[in-house]
Amino acid sequence: MQDLIAGNVDMMFDGLGSSAAHIKGGRIKALMVSGTKRNAAFPDVPCSSELGLPDYTVSTWYGVWAPRGTTPDAQAKAIEEFRRACQTDEAKAVWANQGAEFPNLTGAQFEAFIKKELAKWSQVVKASGAKLD
Repeated sequence: MQDLIAGNVDMMFDGLGSSAAHIKGGRIKALMVSGTKRNAAFPDVPCSSELGLPDYTVSTWYGVWAPRGTTPDAQAKAIEEFRRACQTDEAKAVWANQGAEFPNLTGAQFEAFIKKELAKWSQVVKASGAKLD
């Protein structure tokens, strides 16, 4: 990011969480967001499908995890507390300012999402020919 701001590199791929403040501050210019829709925090920035890249969807996502064996009651309480924290005005403002959305996936939905992401990115790595050293 520092090299982009300084003009040492011409472009970079980055998540909005770390670049949003620099875009809003005018230090860098967003050329595209990935996906099939524009980001609400950056409505003037085209999405990749508008630019002819319909299958280019990359997102940053976070999960809340618990140790194996955590009781269902403890899981439900943790999920409820997390949801409540994410619904505060302060949390909503931080997420929105960074162009983030709160998808509210839990249980089987979150598991299905993770499996889909693993399959997608496994194919990308395999196609790239990348190898571990």
